[in-house]
Amino acid sequence: MVTDEHEMTEEDEASDGRLRPAMLDDGQPRLPWWLPLPGLALAVLWVAYVAAAGDGTVLLVQTLVWPGSAIFVVTTVTTYFGWRLDLD
Repeated sequence: MVTDEHEMTEEDEASDGRLRPAMLDDGQPRLPWWLPLPGLALAVLWVAYVAAAGDGTVLLVQTLVWPGSAIFVVTTVTTYFGWRLDLD
């Protein structure tokens, strides 16, 4: 509780009834180098699993193209928004 108007802190000023944006904007890079790694790892793991259960290199390439590319894109987008979202 603030007793004097001149003693307001930044936190008190932020709680003036306005909603702050949910996405972080603190000078962090938009797309850091590590962001695609979780999607790449999941896609490669899925391709390796399917190739181990399958019977050839053709299956490996087909799985890498689809659904490997979809796994990569969905995981990368989810990682990006999960990283940028401010959940405080």
